[in-house]
Amino acid sequence: MTFDQWMIIAILLTMLVVYATERFRVELVAMCGLAAGYLTGVVPVQNMFAGFSSPAVITVAEVLLIVSALSATRVIDDVARRIAGRTTNEIAVLAVLCCTGAFISIFMNNIGALALMFPVTLSVCARLNIPPGRVLMALSFATLLGGTCSLTGTPANLVVNQWKIAETGASFGYFELALVGGPVALAGLACIILAAPRLFRHFAAPETPFETGPTDFLAEMEVPDGSPLVGMHLPQAEDRLTIAIHGVLRHGAHVFARRGDIVLAPGDALLVEAGLTHLDELQDNGTLQGYHFERHPDDGPVERMEVVVMPESLLLGSRISDVMAFAERPVRVVGLASRRRRIEGRFEDLQIGMGDVLVLAGERAAMREVANDCGVLPLSSRRAPRRARAAWPSVAAFAGGILLTAFDIVPAELAFGAVVIAMVMLGSLNLRSALQDMNWTIVLLLACMIPLGLAVEDTGAARVIANALAEYLPSTHPAMVATMVLLLAVTITPFIDNVSTAVVLSPIAVGVSSRTGIPVEPLLMAVAIGASLDFLTPFGHHNNTVVMGAAGYRFRDFPRLGAPLLAICVSVAIACFMLM
Repeated sequence: MTFDQWMIIAILLTMLVVYATERFRVELVAMCGLAAGYLTGVVPVQNMFAGFSSPAVITVAEVLLIVSALSATRVIDDVARRIAGRTTNEIAVLAVLCCTGAFISIFMNNIGALALMFPVTLSVCARLNIPPGRVLMALSFATLLGGTCSLTGTPANLVVNQWKIAETGASFGYFELALVGGPVALAGLACIILAAPRLFRHFAAPETPFETGPTDFLAEMEVPDGSPLVGMHLPQAEDRLTIAIHGVLRHGAHVFARRGDIVLAPGDALLVEAGLTHLDELQDNGTLQGYHFERHPDDGPVERMEVVVMPESLLLGSRISDVMAFAERPVRVVGLASRRRRIEGRFEDLQIGMGDVLVLAGERAAMREVANDCGVLPLSSRRAPRRARAAWPSVAAFAGGILLTAFDIVPAELAFGAVVIAMVMLGSLNLRSALQDMNWTIVLLLACMIPLGLAVEDTGAARVIANALAEYLPSTHPAMVATMVLLLAVTITPFIDNVSTAVVLSPIAVGVSSRTGIPVEPLLMAVAIGASLDFLTPFGHHNNTVVMGAAGYRFRDFPRLGAPLLAICVSVAIACFMLM
């Protein structure tokens, strides 16, 4: 092997290791990898920014803009609520929510589909008294399965499609991946719907209603003058208010005594744990105070936003008091749903971990800036609802773009670009706000990884790896080779994001095709399908991280459902390759 071949392999392997550690933001790792490629000469200067002009990156950006417009409407919300409202059977509700989430994910990226369905699912669970832990992981997996059926289901599919165009001059059809992804998705959904209620029966129904996040949040509240809690012993206060009190501070110092001996006094600061709705009620009736954010008169209207801490977030390991981003803007953390059950000290001393859900309060634009800067994913926000009549033009425009792409009338990037323009002209999309809200992490990651993927091909590293793999193949039957590529993708994707998996494996699949004479289409399909079968870990895909924090799952809960689901999906995919 040449120096360039060794170097590009070393760069990619180093990036994979760094990705798996979750210590650095994924886009930063990708930018550093691209810089290393340029400094070592494996990425020529003319290719450094080729990713930003790639049709795959342009299409992803367009789809993200479209998702922001659709998420502001209540079409999906209303449809799902009406369907779920017709039954109280848990399995039927799970089937409706998962099938709806999978269907939405066919037409937009996975995280967008989950963002749309997340508040709907929690609302349905609250109304029917279904523990969210029995539903949310199933919903996350369903959105991943739906993404295997179309070009826009996940950015990884667009990466694979670019290699198809480069090798054959023709694109995959919009629904061509569904030849394998469709049966896989159907089998996977059946497994999820039947298995999830049984595997997660230990999740108990919440005692109090919740809004759009976990059941209970931690918050620091004060006992005001005239509160009925004054003079009450701590256990009595907990029983009367149906809350948990983890600590009492008086004059800035902790009250150390047996819980039964602590008598509450005016001005005491309590670290309480309860549902958001219940905390609001306590604030409104004067029992406690201090939960709501006190704003400056010059600030905009105060809203609340729930955000989940992602694996690459800058907040990991920080204490709430140490997060300078909150101090520099009119934004405060007013609630925390922590996966750590050991709660000590003041609210500001609580440490932030992966999957935790924070409740931010402040002006909307400032909260957006904090979310972008700190690498947290917004789950919901308090904002005025859009009028229902603005929804259907957006849906119609999006459907038109899908039809243009599905019938191969125009390329996807042009079709969805036209959809964005139509939404702006219809008033359905505020382009300035949508660009601020866009998930630029995935755009930067994709744009930086594409030149590195090209380098794997240009340096000949893909050919060398493909030749090595071909030598160990027990057979050159197309189904056997596609199975090998599929298993390779399934092995990698639980530890890194599916976009990077597609970028790394697509040129290798092309090389294997050239070496064995097998058509490239089934091998690239295997890469696309395998990259989306990410069910074993909570950090392999952002959707899994979101539901882990929101429902209080443990790491071992994911392979409990994910392992049998993965076995079924891989078996169905192999059967499809054999029939192709």
